Amino acid sequence: MAVCIIDDPEKIRLLADFTRAEILQLLCERPMTEAQLSEELGLTRAAVGYHLKLLLKAQFIKMERVEPEKHGILQKFYTPVASFFTPDCSRIPDDVKRYFIQMQIVHLTGMFTTLQLQHRFFGVSPLTLEKLAEAMMKQLENTCRKHVKDEAMANAETLKVKIYAEALENLTKQDEWHDLLKEP
Repeated sequence: MAVCIIDDPEKIRLLADFTRAEILQLLCERPMTEAQLSEELGLTRAAVGYHLKLLLKAQFIKMERVEPEKHGILQKFYTPVASFFTPDCSRIPDDVKRYFIQMQIVHLTGMFTTLQLQHRFFGVSPLTLEKLAEAMMKQLENTCRKHVKDEAMANAETLKVKIYAEALENLTKQDEWHDLLKEP
């Protein structure tokens, strides 16, 4: 599956965690074991195991395969069930909404810089930026809905760029954001 829109508030809460987001990101690159994730993230295996259990229970990841290690210990390789996860904006619990807005602000900052629109970005009030971030979250959700039945791409980053580009293009068509986001 290419994208997964999460509509369960408890599952959305699980996505509002930096460590779990990093685990999902790493697993999108390639299937990994608890030990590999632990080493990559600089966390204990117990900490990674805790997050993996939560992600498994929420069905964000699955065990792809089990391979015996040289000492006979079975290594479980995990992979995400989708390349891109996004929350249903109408179902985000208030206590984690700030996390998702902040993530979009970070993404918007990168997009403004990439599109060389920084001069407009610096003049944007924090309130306007939050509204823009919320509008972008909604566009991401709408864009993802179009791609839910798509097959997963070999490169998850390519899919993310495609989704963000399409969402940004749709956002620029909205009167409220057109002038801010149009090219100079």
